[in-house]
Amino acid sequence: MWDMYVRHPKPNICFSMTLKHRRIHLFLQIFFLLTGLYEGYHILDLFVQPDLSQTLFIPQDGQLPVITLFVHILAMVLSLFSGVSLWLRAVWAYGFSLFTSGLLFVINLFNLSAAIQDNSFHIIPIVLILLILMQSFPFLLRRSYRGA
Repeated sequence: MWDMYVRHPKPNICFSMTLKHRRIHLFLQIFFLLTGLYEGYHILDLFVQPDLSQTLFIPQDGQLPVITLFVHILAMVLSLFSGVSLWLRAVWAYGFSLFTSGLLFVINLFNLSAAIQDNSFHIIPIVLILLILMQSFPFLLRRSYRGA
């Protein structure tokens, strides 16, 4: 009964999350997990090529397939790890997710030109990923700055 008269200290504003921030956080968590799965699908799509083992180190369209494969594996692992770190609410999760966002942005921007020329069905997920990443940059910048 006496507890209602006792003043409790207010929580620190920097570390409290509003409902809007919680929704964005959950959305980014799910987004990074789905993007990691999409990159895994893209890796499997690279392995479907019949002569991949013979042409892995031969340049095709100005790119080495082994480097492209390595970058997509790296993007998949980092994206899944960002989703898990956001789920665990690690202190460094926003900075790491910002780094992963930059990597995903560059990879998808380069893949957009190949998708326009070769496979137009990949344009829709690539453009969705690019739009979501561009809109999430300010939130991740703000949260990574406050978390440091």
